[in-house]
Amino acid sequence: MRVKLFEEHNFKKNILSLFLITLLFCFVGSHLRIPEELSLFWPVNALIAGLMVRNPFLHQARYYLACFSAMVFNDTVFSGWALPAFTLNVANILFVLVAVSMLIKHFQDQSGSERITHALRIFPACLLAAFACATWGALAQEGKFNMQLATAWGDWFSEQFSTGAMLLPCLLIRHWQSTSFRHLLQINKISPVIAVILSLGLGAMMGGAGSLTFPVPALIWCAIALPVPMTSLVILITGIAEIILVSHGVMNIEGNENLLPLSHLTSARLGVATVALSPLIVAVSMDAIRQLNQRLALRADYDFLTQLLSRSGLYESLKQEKFSADRNMGVILLDVDYFKAINDNFGHDAGDKVLEEIARRMQRVVGNEGHICRFGGEEFVVVLFDQNQHQLYKLAEAIRQTMVKEKFWLHGNTVTVTVSLGLALDRPAEEREWQSLANRLISSADKNLYISKRNGRNQTSPVNAKHEFTSNVA
Repeated sequence: MRVKLFEEHNFKKNILSLFLITLLFCFVGSHLRIPEELSLFWPVNALIAGLMVRNPFLHQARYYLACFSAMVFNDTVFSGWALPAFTLNVANILFVLVAVSMLIKHFQDQSGSERITHALRIFPACLLAAFACATWGALAQEGKFNMQLATAWGDWFSEQFSTGAMLLPCLLIRHWQSTSFRHLLQINKISPVIAVILSLGLGAMMGGAGSLTFPVPALIWCAIALPVPMTSLVILITGIAEIILVSHGVMNIEGNENLLPLSHLTSARLGVATVALSPLIVAVSMDAIRQLNQRLALRADYDFLTQLLSRSGLYESLKQEKFSADRNMGVILLDVDYFKAINDNFGHDAGDKVLEEIARRMQRVVGNEGHICRFGGEEFVVVLFDQNQHQLYKLAEAIRQTMVKEKFWLHGNTVTVTVSLGLALDRPAEEREWQSLANRLISSADKNLYISKRNGRNQTSPVNAKHEFTSNVA
């Protein structure tokens, strides 16, 4: 059962949800403070920004005020601040406001070629939002233009930029529900994640400024092998791990502090945010390629008009069936009677409507029992497995009768449309795959279909119909 946190027209529920979420993550951030410094992580700003981008109706002054109230409440009660709680938290709201304003128009539709462009927008949005947040926050914290102001600005900026760059991609990805975690347990999916863990350990052992970039090749491997949601999650966890390792001195990154008054943690945060860029772009690029390949495969394997399998799609679907010489295959070949007359009298658009309706009725009768294919023109094929002659004939008759029982509506006229069918059934002989057996049976079913046509149409010729010339016109 899914719980919906926000509803567009439920003001009270939205206010309460935003207040409680903000309060919870402010509380978490407050308890991650380093002595004499700001929080090691302050995820609430990026989290609220992500929620507002995902739910655009939250981008209103009253909801920002609810978040601000929760931040002030947390600092006043749990941090013992009074006036600073009001001034410092304006910086947090500035981050949310700038980030949401830059992203909200672009993440409502992430389809097609724009997906990469949208992912790239996260970084400039985080950059400007972090700049605004750091400028206000440093001034509110120090109040004077001196070296401490520059240090405070660097701490604010690096924390906000790195957290936003790592967390927002996870929050803005829209395909979490389609991610199969069981599928991710395969060795080719687990291997890049193991490589990331090993590269983190190697970076901690080697040390130096370059150690932060050690996981990049493994992260790009993740971007190629894993879905975008999982890649963004791995990037987030990797970035958090690196910052924690640096803050506890496990990963020693040396630098020349005479150039800028930046701590090692500030440098680490900026490095981690930059490292996150390349694997994310690779991930969304690979996702765009996969989506394109799926659409191309869909066009090749399915008939555009009827949405049934195409001929190539039928053969591809048969490859998924377990082959066994003990199993039999049944084929029903269907042809629309006097289809040319329908096109001539009512037009080709009416003929298309007839084919669409025939496809719908066939799907209703066959269901999941067999593979239905538009074989070409007005011919359709149904392929079934493990059926006897009686079952195959009964299903074919059900298909034929569903066409006759209800007339077709064409341009304000009701028209009776009938079909003729031929059947074939056999086990693999010399065939070593279902595709070759299907070709042989379709050829046999076509001969039986000819008998149905010759005997007056609107009938089904069974498997052994070569010597049966009885009329069965309904």
